Amino acid sequence: MVRTVLPPSRPLRAMFGGLVVVAAAAILIRVLTGVDVGATLRALSRSGPLAVLALAPFIVSMVLDAAGMSLLLRALGRAVPFGGLLAIRIATEALHLTAPAGFLVADSTTAVLLEARSGVPLREGAVLAVARKWLVMRAHAIYIGIGAACGWGALSAMSRTHLGGPWLAWAVAGGALMPLALSLGVGAGFRGGDMIARAQAALGRVPWRSFQRAVAGWRAGAVEVDGHMASVGAARGMTRAATLAFFACWLGESLDTAVVLKLVGAPFDFAFAMGAEVGISLLRSVGNFAPAGLGLQDAGYATMLSGLGLPIDTAAAFVILKRAKELAWIAFGYALLAVLRSPAGGVLPRWVRRVVARPSAARGYAFAASGASKP
Repeated sequence: MVRTVLPPSRPLRAMFGGLVVVAAAAILIRVLTGVDVGATLRALSRSGPLAVLALAPFIVSMVLDAAGMSLLLRALGRAVPFGGLLAIRIATEALHLTAPAGFLVADSTTAVLLEARSGVPLREGAVLAVARKWLVMRAHAIYIGIGAACGWGALSAMSRTHLGGPWLAWAVAGGALMPLALSLGVGAGFRGGDMIARAQAALGRVPWRSFQRAVAGWRAGAVEVDGHMASVGAARGMTRAATLAFFACWLGESLDTAVVLKLVGAPFDFAFAMGAEVGISLLRSVGNFAPAGLGLQDAGYATMLSGLGLPIDTAAAFVILKRAKELAWIAFGYALLAVLRSPAGGVLPRWVRRVVARPSAARGYAFAASGASKP
């Protein structure tokens, strides 16, 4: 068993996440006060066997996300089998959804699994994680802008009714500026300006001899990482294609919402779903300390959907079915993660069995088991 000592900041993060969940749960209870349990159950039962369709948009999104990652790996000069990359992406998404600040755990575990299974060095795995964040944020900015435009009428009407003015649509549209600014900032490192080496040199000037010696040992690694980042930045065709794949992945979030709404009895309206999702995506970012945005995301959906005109019973059924779908994929993701770490089990699909044909490195086991959060 791998034992780790939690840094002092970890309990504080857990406490903050707990407070977020408690506050959001209180909001959710208030929003759902007066829900007719019978009507909610009837809304859930409307889908019948078709409820399995709620699982489909997730796999579409994961395929698109893995396609974007595959393009970035090709820009790094690495050809990773797509089936293996897809398995890693689904497995680490379970970590992303369940761990506080799960994107850190997911990114670092992705780097370790890529090294263990496909021989991608950890430094290149770290560059992949940063490059993916760069382009995902760029795609998110575009998605928020288009989503706000699609849902402008509904968001403005909801805002006037419940918030006393039409400002919500403007606030959602303005939310695109944050991922855009972050994307531009991160993207500066991919322009071949030796940013990491310059940062290493600046740290080396700190007047602390033992620290200077430690930093001096990072020089070769910093130069190597700058070279990898420059390679990705120079592959403009691949980064554009990857951005398109990540944008389509964001559209998958709206498709997921539209499908689940249809299953609980609401009309299939992709523009409506997109308008709701762009608002919720901002809440999801705020609630990143809570596993899967627990509480905050649910309260957001219930408030947003009922405010946009859906009956509260339908909104409650939507939240339940959406969470049930997530739990199913989380369970599958953890099963995949276990298989990736310990090849076994002939009951899994053939593409998964092919992925796990080569045993993992011991370091990969230790890293994933420790819940390490740094690439």
